[in-house]
Amino acid sequence: MVKSISALNFRPSVESKTGERKGTKPLPEPTSIQQVLLLMVVHLCRKILFIDPNIKVGIYIMLVFFGSILGDVLPIPNSYFSRKDNIFNIYFVKLSWGWTMVFVGSFVYLTSSVYSCGDKTKIRKHMLRLLFATFMWFFWTKLFVTIEESYGYCSKPIVRSSNSRKQCLSKGLSWNSFSISGHTFILIYCTLIIMEEAKALVCWEAIKDHLRNEEHNRTSEESGSATPLDCLSAEQLLFVRDKYEKFTPYIRLSFIAMAMLALLWDIMLMATIIYFHSTPEKFVASVIAVLLWFFSYRFLFSRRLLGVPLPGEGTFRYMNPVQPLQMLYMRRASLITKTEKTSSFMGMPLSPPKVGGDVSTGKSASFLETSRPAPR
Repeated sequence: MVKSISALNFRPSVESKTGERKGTKPLPEPTSIQQVLLLMVVHLCRKILFIDPNIKVGIYIMLVFFGSILGDVLPIPNSYFSRKDNIFNIYFVKLSWGWTMVFVGSFVYLTSSVYSCGDKTKIRKHMLRLLFATFMWFFWTKLFVTIEESYGYCSKPIVRSSNSRKQCLSKGLSWNSFSISGHTFILIYCTLIIMEEAKALVCWEAIKDHLRNEEHNRTSEESGSATPLDCLSAEQLLFVRDKYEKFTPYIRLSFIAMAMLALLWDIMLMATIIYFHSTPEKFVASVIAVLLWFFSYRFLFSRRLLGVPLPGEGTFRYMNPVQPLQMLYMRRASLITKTEKTSSFMGMPLSPPKVGGDVSTGKSASFLETSRPAPR
């Protein structure tokens, strides 16, 4: 009886514990409170920018059309936004292209420097998207002004010249013309560009895990799970690790600024819809902005007709540009069908999914998704 009790109370010795085999896969470093708070803000900004652009485009078209009609019919009282000299109109909307290019340009340069491994040729190709957008903005805004000045007339007869509009306005008269809304055009176009370029942040935080696992695979004798970085040389891997740690804080700040700009542009678009221009002038401007976005990002860049890649395409593949839409569809499907509940924080799973992983190689479903070719 005593022997049986002592057998039940047996505890392994310290030597037997230390002799057990331990895992060698590196663990992520602890996150500070400041980083957690910053990631929470970034997560909220994702809710603003990671919206299906096709849905956003439909909302813009319907909002401009029906909102303009309601603004013309209903007696909407004046407000601070109905004044042309309000601070948001003077210092932001009139300089909206400059604000957008400053933050989007810095975001594109910093992110492309990382996933292009410092290749200047690839970085320039990514910056060409913004150069093309700037050319389109300049061309169409000048065309709008030309149409207004060439096909308008003064409220009182004057001698027509190349400066007829200025002469008419200088005499205190009114110039009647079809004035395509430049504000509607630029606000919609800027927002769509911000949403497209922001896709480079999809799976950006996963690069840190890929770096840690890839360095472990190259220094350890054991073969670990494959990473998207296994195609890089030692110098490229060192460059990516250095620039990722250095640029990521600035990339997050640029992303937050882009989200704030997109939110401000939507607010000012509502003010333009309610208080300024006629319905046809705003509707034509919105259609031109949407068609220009579709031509550039859905046709020109996606087919690489000019050799310009889409955001996030570089030396290694770390993201799927349609992943935000796939996550949106998965959330919609979860409302209809019953799925296994997993713990998550700020939309990110705390543990890898049990279904869809490769047990033999240790690949998770998220990596398989990112390594899979994007659907056409």
